[in-house]
Amino acid sequence: MLQKELDRKNEQLSVKDKQIEELNARLAEVSSALVAAQQTAQAAQVLHAGTIQQQLLTDGVGADQQSQKKPEQPRNWWSRLFGK
Repeated sequence: MLQKELDRKNEQLSVKDKQIEELNARLAEVSSALVAAQQTAQAAQVLHAGTIQQQLLTDGVGADQQSQKKPEQPRNWWSRLFGK
């Protein structure tokens, strides 16, 4: 009777050991997926920063060109009304 109980507990332990192994395998998969996601996010941030920097440089040149333009004459009410 005592031996049967010990055998049953050993079976339960082996089932638990298998569950732990499976969970460790899943944890490794999830960890590698997280690392990949972090690297992707970091690459996206770098790309975005480069894009923003390029836009700032481009807008800076455009702002210089716009400041050299003559100011527009105020339009009369007729051309404002009809969009001409």
